[in-house]
Amino acid sequence: MKITVFENSGSWRYLWFKHINGVDLSQHCARCLKGEYNNAISPRVKELHDLPLESGIWYLCGVALPYVWANNFHLAFHDCPGSHVSVDRLGIHVEIEDAEALPISEEFLHQDDPHIRLKAYRTCRNWQFANWLSDRL
Repeated sequence: MKITVFENSGSWRYLWFKHINGVDLSQHCARCLKGEYNNAISPRVKELHDLPLESGIWYLCGVALPYVWANNFHLAFHDCPGSHVSVDRLGIHVEIEDAEALPISEEFLHQDDPHIRLKAYRTCRNWQFANWLSDRL
């Protein structure tokens, strides 16, 4: 799996990329997704090519500057030989070979989790993905 093209024309307060190895549903935002950051992608990186990735689950998150929830970028994916992820939205264009996008949606929230009552958790797409992933780890 590798990112063949990454182009960033957006304005980001945070732009992070993480190899995910677990979740912590008592946290939201980046802290709910356990793993190692890959510093090849950051707000300062405008373009890169042919970035090899370890197999597993990855998450790319951009927090818009100025902050507007709808302008935040989210992409979760994992290795899937022969598949291809292509995303062009909110100032990010990314092509990933041998990968498949994974779902991020409120529909996967655990309704019995007490944090679901808190808007900061419920609307956090990192936490939405962590809920989905927790059922598969």
